[in-house]
Amino acid sequence: MVYKDSLTGEGPPRKAWRDWIFQHASLIRLWFTLSGAELIILALGQLLGESNDVLDVTKSVIVILLTAPVFYFTIRWYEVKVWSVCLAVLCILFGAEMLEMLVRLSLGGNIYWAESGMDLLLTLLLVGPLMVWIASDIRRREFTERQLSYLAYYDPLTGLPNRQMFQQSLTMAIHSANQSRRKLAVMFIDLDRFKNVNDTFGHAFGDQLLVEAADRLKSGLGTSDVVSRQGGDEFTVLVKDAEQPEDAEKVANQILQLLSQPFTIEGHELRVGCSIGIAMYPQDGEDSITLMKNADTAMYRAKEYGKNGCQFYRAEMNDTVIQKLVMEEWLNKAIELEEFVLYYQPQVDIFTGKMNGMEALLRWKHPRLGFISPGEFIPLAEETGQIIPIGEWVLREACRQNKAWQEAGYAPLKMAVNISPIQFHQHNFVQIVLNALEESGLDAQYLELEITEGIAMYHVDQVIEKLRTLRAHGLHISMDDFGTGFSSLSYLKKFPITKLKIAQQFVRDIPEDPDDAAIVQAIMAMALSLKLNVIAEGVETDAQLSFLLDIKCREIQGYIFSRPVPPSDFEALLKQNED
Repeated sequence: MVYKDSLTGEGPPRKAWRDWIFQHASLIRLWFTLSGAELIILALGQLLGESNDVLDVTKSVIVILLTAPVFYFTIRWYEVKVWSVCLAVLCILFGAEMLEMLVRLSLGGNIYWAESGMDLLLTLLLVGPLMVWIASDIRRREFTERQLSYLAYYDPLTGLPNRQMFQQSLTMAIHSANQSRRKLAVMFIDLDRFKNVNDTFGHAFGDQLLVEAADRLKSGLGTSDVVSRQGGDEFTVLVKDAEQPEDAEKVANQILQLLSQPFTIEGHELRVGCSIGIAMYPQDGEDSITLMKNADTAMYRAKEYGKNGCQFYRAEMNDTVIQKLVMEEWLNKAIELEEFVLYYQPQVDIFTGKMNGMEALLRWKHPRLGFISPGEFIPLAEETGQIIPIGEWVLREACRQNKAWQEAGYAPLKMAVNISPIQFHQHNFVQIVLNALEESGLDAQYLELEITEGIAMYHVDQVIEKLRTLRAHGLHISMDDFGTGFSSLSYLKKFPITKLKIAQQFVRDIPEDPDDAAIVQAIMAMALSLKLNVIAEGVETDAQLSFLLDIKCREIQGYIFSRPVPPSDFEALLKQNED
């Protein structure tokens, strides 16, 4: 039978020899070096009047054959000191010299101690420096090879196996599971809100978070489980003892508990959590690539279901992933193709019945699908980072439109614009806002930025500084969806905000739900004591309006007055407001 390598045409024996020669090139070089040294010593002996017989040549051959491998294989062990290796070589040289003398004595010959000592001294003088040089070179090469091997298979930040190493481990585990008719599970883990942490605190801070997360995974899972870092904030886990989905779910819940505990880094206490996708062998894939792809798909479904949870892979998930990829591609082109439009919803003073402001609301008019709900594309825009250019466009367009209405002769009104936390935490956010005002010519007092409590989760001092800078330029700041976030009420005192916006979820049931009514009354009382304005959004019925009048909530926004409308229809509302 003829074996051929598919690329080189070499058979396995020849290829094995080539690999061995390449791997042990330093040993071959050492043999040649020692051979040259011994030939020089024999030549010097002849120049000095000595005769080289069979014993001299045999001794040289023994020195070359024994010294090179002993030196080479011992110097590669980092635990072995260089001086001990040199001592071993010296012993070989001395032993070879003694062996030659003993053979000469047994043959009845004479021993010339001076000549033997001179041979040994010449050998040491020639071989010694070469050995030191070769030793340092071998150590350096071994260190480089180990470093390259480590970098090829391990993540340098966390010390965990990397993607390549994990795939090899998974392939071997699949082979073993196939032979023993066992099942196993692959988990894809993504840290929630890590991008916000990285963007807010910096990459060095994010690296510390990744290291601590990796340490928790390494110490918290079983000895047979394999943990790896895929890159970024993504980790994978191979669970070899997962005969049933319940076994994998138990491990996943353990991971959720490990990563949901607060992380304390540089004096900051953070909670990030994670989303986990699970794929089972063999039903969800019979090779490593398919299993990892399906676990990744399940992980994204876990994120869509609210994060900090786990999902098992199901075949129909692939359809959702494809739809998401298509949507992302469309979203990337939407600004360039001018598919985004702004609708405007009036904000009304219910004591006078007149508009005192408006809110700009983003709409996406796709050429084939028509209007796409903001609930579908805004989360995707935030996930992909597209919310930054989209948000910048919204700011510029809202300022431009408001200024255009003022120049058309309508009474000046405030324009409210929603700001994403991701957009707000950009280092140049303040300058972007000021540029939008400058380009449009709009006075800052007619722009109101609606922020959410989520911006207070990171870098509170920087948040306050940005808000104060904006207020110093004359802008208004309102807290959108107040009461639905996680920030402390102490931020109301620290943040230079001018208005609270009561979330629709509290307004919707105030006539029937006493708890919602109590929450709205509490927000009103707190706002009055802090001298803040209040606006209620989502007002749709007369009963809701009557309740808000009774508690002296002056401003409302909702369908009871008008739906969000395009600029042409809003202009008609502006004309009515003039009457």
